[in-house]
Amino acid sequence: MPRNYRLPMYHRQSPAIRCLNFLCAVLLTIVFIAGIIFFVLWLSLRPHRPKFALADFAIPNINRQTGAANLPVKFTVNEHNPNQKIGIYFDAVYGSVYYDNNELIASGPVAYPFYQPPKGDLPVQGELTASGPTPTDPSWQRFASEVGAGSVEMRLVLNSTVRFKVKLWDTREHHMKVDCGFKLGGDGTLLKKNSPCDVYF
Repeated sequence: MPRNYRLPMYHRQSPAIRCLNFLCAVLLTIVFIAGIIFFVLWLSLRPHRPKFALADFAIPNINRQTGAANLPVKFTVNEHNPNQKIGIYFDAVYGSVYYDNNELIASGPVAYPFYQPPKGDLPVQGELTASGPTPTDPSWQRFASEVGAGSVEMRLVLNSTVRFKVKLWDTREHHMKVDCGFKLGGDGTLLKKNSPCDVYF
């Protein structure tokens, strides 16, 4: 005998369940669109840290035999704000010059507080006074030898506090450290100009 096949019965959803499904779909769509808008706004308003490059550095008469104490230390660091719609407030900038990574050569204030508009460029010029090394310092022989050889590895460190101006509001303060490693020639001038510096927040 032929088998009796029955078609499955179609159960219609109640109006309440259909309304609930529709509301969930609308809510998920709104959340998805809001997420995309938020992500785009975050990308456009996310501050990018400023860029620095060591344009020039000089310690005249660094090859004198009486030491580097009291010699003028002059430098220029080019600062660039890469943000298209975000300005940057800089507090006072302080500079330090090191030999052999940790031996302090000179330090002091470099620049007063200033504001950098979007896509702006500014040369930060500093002039300090060297405190050493002197012939009585343990590092003098090595320092004088490297000067005589025509290449002395040094570091320029700039410290400041910055705030980003995003539209009508300002972000919280960030401590900024700019670290520029470079080589000084035997005549006291920079061997390679416009070298990029490392920036830390």
